[in-house]
Amino acid sequence: MMSLSFIGALVGLALGGAGFGFLRALAGRVDLPETRKALKVAGLIELVFFPVAGWFIVPLLFGE
Repeated sequence: MMSLSFIGALVGLALGGAGFGFLRALAGRVDLPETRKALKVAGLIELVFFPVAGWFIVPLLFGE
């Protein structure tokens, strides 16, 4: 059985991946290179932050 922490990290990874994909698609439609780079960096930050946050927050919410 998977722990709640691991499940939270997987859910965070799914959300981070969706956000990353959305921001990459949005970056493709932007004209300014600075904005494009900022959107790509924000997507990478989401991809890292959401699984880490899910690892710690889900056990606090649902108690393990």
